[in-house]
Amino acid sequence: MKTPSFPHWPTALDVRWEPRRPYAGILNLKSCELQHPEADRLVLEAAARLSAADLRSYPHQDVILNLLANYHGVSPGYVMLTAGSDGAVGLLVDALARPAGRLVLAEPNFEGWRHYAGLRGVPVTAVTTLSGTPPVGDLTPLADAMAAARGSAVVSIANPGSPSGLVTDSAEVYRLAELAERHGHLLVVDECFGEFVDVTHAPLLERFDHLVIIHSYSKTFALAGVRIAAVLACPELLDYLTRFRPDSAVSATGVAMLTQMIGHADRFREVWRDVRLIRGHFVAAVLSAHPTWSVLDPGGNFATFSTGRPEIPPALVRHLAEQRIRIRSLTDLPGLRGCVRFSLASDANMHTVAAQVAAFHPP
Repeated sequence: MKTPSFPHWPTALDVRWEPRRPYAGILNLKSCELQHPEADRLVLEAAARLSAADLRSYPHQDVILNLLANYHGVSPGYVMLTAGSDGAVGLLVDALARPAGRLVLAEPNFEGWRHYAGLRGVPVTAVTTLSGTPPVGDLTPLADAMAAARGSAVVSIANPGSPSGLVTDSAEVYRLAELAERHGHLLVVDECFGEFVDVTHAPLLERFDHLVIIHSYSKTFALAGVRIAAVLACPELLDYLTRFRPDSAVSATGVAMLTQMIGHADRFREVWRDVRLIRGHFVAAVLSAHPTWSVLDPGGNFATFSTGRPEIPPALVRHLAEQRIRIRSLTDLPGLRGCVRFSLASDANMHTVAAQVAAFHPP
């Protein structure tokens, strides 16, 4: 493609983007959407209660922000809505990583960080935080990179790890937040899968002004379709971020749906518990069929397996694609050589998938 004649970011031309597309008739276990019968019922019930105003009117966020502050156990003024975690990441790159001049990523990480950094020409320092087979987490290299960095940087980690599913101990996250404060960095923690493994970092916000939490409701409340997430941070930082108008991309429909989901949090807690049970059944079946593999615990609404050989995940992806099942090979990601990930669906669906995995003969 030739260079545009109009003013543009030259770095953006090197960034490629694959639009999402439907997979009719395929069991999609790649995207980590919350697929659970009870979650579907709750979402459909909430959608049936939407009013015309929820579709034709601009959103007002006062009520939902107070509900979310209570849900996360933080003071009012610590929550801001964005159009999904993609919207949060793009905002943080624009508003914070660009002026800081550097983004430090604990790899593997959500690919959106590299995408938005590439669009804006923000240099990225990648630090692999997994090692061994099966992989284990080690944040020492990240701490060393934070201490050695010249000037301020935005530092991003995911906890639980995505796509590994490994959890970083809260004391280690606390130490990273202290390190960020000491060196003038901003630590961003993506906790999008936190509810599935009972992990939250919100209690740290009252202690650290250099901490930002991204919390997606796509996985938590089965709302991937309405694109709604939150950035949690101290009021002074959110006051700055709101000037970038993230509220203008959050729909009234999304606000109305999330308001109802928060009201059914107890029912969703039952769903999250059942997801953990489904995961346990599926993991046991897969490891029974392939005893040399191991699983990376505790996971989120997904299970990541270490197969021990880099050629196995692509072969398994091809095998299951023939059965109209879509999963994700992770073998090319830093620290995840030989790994493959399955997001979870109903117990019946995962029983079918486990049978197909059992029928797979590694190359």
